[in-house]
Amino acid sequence: MTRFFKPAFWRQPGMHPVRAGIGAVAGLALTAFVTALFIPDHSALPYLLAPLGASAVLIFALPAAPLAQPRAVIGGNILSALAGVTAALLIREPMLAGPVGAGVAILLMQGLRVLHPPGGAIALVAVFGGEAVRAAGFSYALLPVGLNSLLLVGTGIVFNNVAGSPYPHRLPKPDEPKPQTQDDVAVDRSGFTRQDVEAALDRMEDRPVITVDDLDRLLRDVEAKAFARRTPVPLCLDIMSRDVVTCHADDRAEDALAELDRRHVSALPVLDSHDRVVGLASRGVLAGASGQSVRDVMQTGACIAAADSPAAALAPILSDGVHHQAVIIWNNGGLAGLVTQTDLLAALWRRADD
Repeated sequence: MTRFFKPAFWRQPGMHPVRAGIGAVAGLALTAFVTALFIPDHSALPYLLAPLGASAVLIFALPAAPLAQPRAVIGGNILSALAGVTAALLIREPMLAGPVGAGVAILLMQGLRVLHPPGGAIALVAVFGGEAVRAAGFSYALLPVGLNSLLLVGTGIVFNNVAGSPYPHRLPKPDEPKPQTQDDVAVDRSGFTRQDVEAALDRMEDRPVITVDDLDRLLRDVEAKAFARRTPVPLCLDIMSRDVVTCHADDRAEDALAELDRRHVSALPVLDSHDRVVGLASRGVLAGASGQSVRDVMQTGACIAAADSPAAALAPILSDGVHHQAVIIWNNGGLAGLVTQTDLLAALWRRADD
């Protein structure tokens, strides 16, 4: 019996709950204030719809959720409003018009891939919201619903990005494109593919609310950690090259390319003004970047690993067809060394030989 009362949601880390609450206050207050300017008679149409409180929960507390993306918030709310108004006009009995409007709203949102839970309440407000809402007719979908949704999303974009939570949510894309061949990259040929993830999701009756790309990235991260645990090759610091040529983020791309040619290397770790690693600049991205700084074209994120992490954890990164080396850093962000595909292959081969 106690399992029914266990938390069904994970605890958000750090200051995220506080930031989400502050964001919701700012977003809803701004939305109400601006919308009120377009509705002179505040006793008629509401200038802040109650279902927007639920939209705020998604936008500020779960900005990466598919249900919280701008397309879902704006499209889902407007579609639901249109469904509710249509039901109210065609069905005279509100007790039937309300459920029909909400049901049609759900059908439309799922069919057009703009599912947003508060939309169901938006449709009910169109039926039970009083004479002013019914008199507004289809314009209710634009004012206040459309304007409320646009303002809340706009506030969410500004606030979340300033607070460090990218919104709208997008997966990071590598700066260097994958080879344009018919073959899958090595990591897909030896493991699961994106099509496998899509097929698994399609077979689930209760499909989780997560994008294919997010789930694919999550599974690959789990697979990498499991591989590193099963394959105890040395740490990154044990196999890395230590005599590494570097450049700075503010250097010109042509100067960095000239240094690559002079030292006969294929990539340079990029340092900031405090000599902390901020990325990697390869020949491929530097060659076409004349007139730009290294900061404008460098790769970030996936190509950087901690010195005390297992070298086997680099296997998915260095076999994705994009990254050919990983920059290794100390705990303070300083440069420790560089691990190439050759370094990793040699370590794995030595482990197999042992």
